[in-house]
Amino acid sequence: MIKKCLLVLSLALLSLPLRASLLSDLYRVEATASGNQQQDQQQAFELLILRLTGDPASKDAPLLVKAGSNIQPYIQQFSYREDSISVLFNEAKINQLLMQAQLRLWGKQRPDIVLWYANEQDFNRRLLADSSQQSWLENGRKQAALLGLPIRLPVMDLEDTMAVSVNDVWGGFDGPLLAASQRYATPLVLSFRQYLQANQWQIQWRLLDSQSQTVLDSGVVQAPLEQVAVAAMNDVGASLAERYGVVLSQGEQAATLVSFAQIHNMNQYVELERFLNQQPSVASLTLHQVKQDVFTFEVELLSPWEDLKAALDIAPRLQADDTRSKYYHFQ
Repeated sequence: MIKKCLLVLSLALLSLPLRASLLSDLYRVEATASGNQQQDQQQAFELLILRLTGDPASKDAPLLVKAGSNIQPYIQQFSYREDSISVLFNEAKINQLLMQAQLRLWGKQRPDIVLWYANEQDFNRRLLADSSQQSWLENGRKQAALLGLPIRLPVMDLEDTMAVSVNDVWGGFDGPLLAASQRYATPLVLSFRQYLQANQWQIQWRLLDSQSQTVLDSGVVQAPLEQVAVAAMNDVGASLAERYGVVLSQGEQAATLVSFAQIHNMNQYVELERFLNQQPSVASLTLHQVKQDVFTFEVELLSPWEDLKAALDIAPRLQADDTRSKYYHFQ
């Protein structure tokens, strides 16, 4: 018998809601091609697994090694363009594969991140802007896109330069970074401190939660200059996948009654239903009750409630009420 519990969600509106990105092309991989179709598709498969799990070792799981040896059933379409290959994988089959392998899956809903990037070179420290175009920075940007990380740098206009100095990033002073990041309305704030150490480049990174204003994670990577930002993005991606990813279960889970207030028309209902169905932790849902503007769904989960809650907490159209437990409003 499936256990049912009622979770009523309502919320207070914010004038500037935090942003999360829905990556509709998450299962499409574009990568440099060698011209060998089998090798190119295998490389694309391994990149997708890294994007979804955040763990480079995931591709070595026995079930994934077996799938990689016969990859065609998982490919929906592919094409070559000049020196690159574009592969669209079957989302349902890939998710089922990760479920069977009991690997973590980080879905399409991903929190936006603003990155304050401090670089020290030739005894000079400065903050990089969104318009900066160093080759090593471009490598980092490409890796972030490959991993499905919605990361952007600040514009570093007068407002930014008045609010944050390179010394704030270098000294780990989070207050100015969090205050300056409010204009970008991102759930997460990231800082990089890049410098040369013993003939190798290092990045010390810190990941902050803009709402709780706490440090979620931090780390250090070391690599040649052209690859150090890539290594840092890999580290950050692994941390985020660990935090927001879910390990799906094929066993029976408790059904949860979840209520959403302020649903005023059919378009809002359809949008909410589509959003819930897109969450990896949701096996199925049915409309349980409608009372005025409150819609209650019966949601069958493939992982603990906390996994779905993490997705709801960063959804741009939902806002948690800190004064009440498990309450959200649709906006």
